[in-house]
Amino acid sequence: MQASLAFGILLTVTGLACLAFGAYALLRGGKDQKGGIGPISERGIHLIAGIRMLVIGTLSLAAGVYLLLR
Repeated sequence: MQASLAFGILLTVTGLACLAFGAYALLRGGKDQKGGIGPISERGIHLIAGIRMLVIGTLSLAAGVYLLLR
């Protein structure tokens, strides 16, 4: 019981951090920067990373809330 509570708190905090980082990457990342990797611009890299972090953050937050409410 205590392990699932601790893991639920950890997942919830991780999910919130991932959501914040993903939102920052989507809103702010890559603006006014040159470069990139081949055909993908710096803004495109941040777009991909931001979407990935939002998905991971949502899943982590949902799993954390589930473990806390269970």
